[in-house]
Amino acid sequence: MFKYNIHKEADNEKFKYTCRKIENGIKDLNIENLLIDVDGSVIQIYNSGNNKIKVYNDYEVDAVYVDSEVNLDKLFL
Repeated sequence: MFKYNIHKEADNEKFKYTCRKIENGIKDLNIENLLIDVDGSVIQIYNSGNNKIKVYNDYEVDAVYVDSEVNLDKLFL
């Protein structure tokens, strides 16, 4: 599992930017419906083959981050 800390605070614009970066940087993605928690946190899940990429805008943790089964170093490092 690959983990990427994108921003130290929950931020809708950073979340959208991160999603666009993944969508533009990875080919053949299947995009699932956006998940919205009661606290306003959101999770966007992508499928790349049999692998999942999850982008979080998490108000409880207060961060934007990515958990991925795909190496995204080329996008975020």
